[in-house]
Amino acid sequence: MKLLTPAAEYFVTIALEVIIMQDKTLKRNIESAGGWFVGEYAAEILNKFNQLENDKNFKNEFVREVFHSQGRDKDYGGTRTRVNAVLRIIKSNKTVEALEYIISSDRINKEEPKAVQMAKDTLREIKSKQTI
Repeated sequence: MKLLTPAAEYFVTIALEVIIMQDKTLKRNIESAGGWFVGEYAAEILNKFNQLENDKNFKNEFVREVFHSQGRDKDYGGTRTRVNAVLRIIKSNKTVEALEYIISSDRINKEEPKAVQMAKDTLREIKSKQTI
């Protein structure tokens, strides 16, 4: 027996996305970084969080490395904005929510499947450490 009509199922899906994104700051930070960037770099930035926060030279070198490896920004400033946005997500304790958003995004799933897979892997690792 089907409980929801197709329209109701669609509404539930939209409602879940709204709940996830009620935090406007989180949404802004995801948009600033780019969903693909959050998916692909959240784990690395989490692992290097203390160094990125406390060592300006380390952060500058990290931004340069990411800039050259991803090739999507026209200058270091764009990559720095992305890194800073992910750092803000981490500092606000919203990493799990951000990764869940990336994983549930139809657009990112279609356009950036690698980022979605990396977000899934990162989320799985975070959740496995939380259960220890």
